[in-house]
Amino acid sequence: MATEVESGDLVQAADHAGPWTVVEVRQGMALLEHGDGHRLSLRTTSLTVVRKGGGKKIAPAESASDDGTSPTLFD
Repeated sequence: MATEVESGDLVQAADHAGPWTVVEVRQGMALLEHGDGHRLSLRTTSLTVVRKGGGKKIAPAESASDDGTSPTLFD
């Protein structure tokens, strides 16, 4: 039985070195990120789950404050 690929899982991609972290899964495609920052999009059928991530959702980075100011080097 095949293991379903979910975001947060650590997977091995066919013909691509190293383990990849699943960032997002949508319509049978998985967005993967390597430890060095490279990203890759592949069909989920070409992936082998190395370690389940528990379906963790990767939170987006915090956006800048809404007060219209941004920190400068001299703040």
